Amino acid sequence: MRRNYDIFERFADGSSLWQAIAQGRFDAQRKIQELAEHSKNEFFAIDLTSHERLPTARPRKLVGQRACRDKRVA
Repeated sequence: MRRNYDIFERFADGSSLWQAIAQGRFDAQRKIQELAEHSKNEFFAIDLTSHERLPTARPRKLVGQRACRDKRVA
């Protein structure tokens, strides 16, 4: 049986917002990685029935990209 994982976005102030649901561990991990690629916030998935939590997806590092873009302008 594949578990359903609810995926949440965690904001800098500590609040969380539900974003999606995925069936199975693999799909949940893929979805949180996909969401994290387009955000500065963290994402995590949890099975609300068993309280199993999957690892958190860290936000992308945008600082280096901004620095490179700024150098091109100068």
